[in-house]
Amino acid sequence: MIKSDFALAIIEYSADHTPMHRHDCFEIIYILEGRGIHLINDSQFPYGRGDLFLLTPADKHAFLAHSKSSFVIIDFTAALFGRNSPIGHDKPELSDYFRQLEYIFQHAGHFKGFIGLDEEDRKFSGSLVQRMVIEWEQNGTFREVVLQNLVFLLLNIIARYAQQPVISEIPTQVESAGYEMTQFIQHNIYDHQKISLNGIAEHFNLSKDYIGAYFNKKTGKTIRQFILDYKLELAKSRLRYSRMSISQIAEELGFTDESHLNKLFKRQEGLTAGQFRKTGFSLKIPS
Repeated sequence: MIKSDFALAIIEYSADHTPMHRHDCFEIIYILEGRGIHLINDSQFPYGRGDLFLLTPADKHAFLAHSKSSFVIIDFTAALFGRNSPIGHDKPELSDYFRQLEYIFQHAGHFKGFIGLDEEDRKFSGSLVQRMVIEWEQNGTFREVVLQNLVFLLLNIIARYAQQPVISEIPTQVESAGYEMTQFIQHNIYDHQKISLNGIAEHFNLSKDYIGAYFNKKTGKTIRQFILDYKLELAKSRLRYSRMSISQIAEELGFTDESHLNKLFKRQEGLTAGQFRKTGFSLKIPS
């Protein structure tokens, strides 16, 4: 298997039940053939050809195959979450790729494992996955670049559905305008100009002097608090899923230094970032 930021495999199950299990990585599962039930945590999803699932390391799952079934499994390796993957002449710049992954996985809980694609997206996703399989099995020119771009396209489709939570899951105090603003901030969390008061006000055609009160009215939080909360959630992801140092995490997320991040982390979580890393769930990252 060629070293990559993700691994792809085709797995087949006969008409039987696999035991509940959990993986130490994020997974996209595409159903090539067959029918049955996909058990994910406490939920059950009937599966069939063209269905798409997204699992996090915290998810337990199993398959109850009613007929012979085959799946394409895409496992995202721990290296992705360190943002330190080597980039050579045959690999694309991956910063946008990482950030799309990050955004999706921050919202993965919304899916509960199953991504309800519409018919057009099912067809397009199927063609992308089929092409991934061909590229993975061949060692053609620019194989890595093609694979990375195919996966990135699939992630963009999934990200679109991550923006469409069930209405009942949106806090009642967050009206649609507030929800659009929170999505804008999350998508642009690394662009300090775009998420400044001026940037947000300009994007939504509102006054800079009014945007703060407007956001608070629509979401129940100040812009500053929302940004801080979201950055701390991103910090948790890095503490769990990467080997980045706390100082590296602080720098990437725009905190003054490690001490500043620890102070804010302690105030909100009751423990420092280092303590969270030791006690929280983390991936088994190979040396």
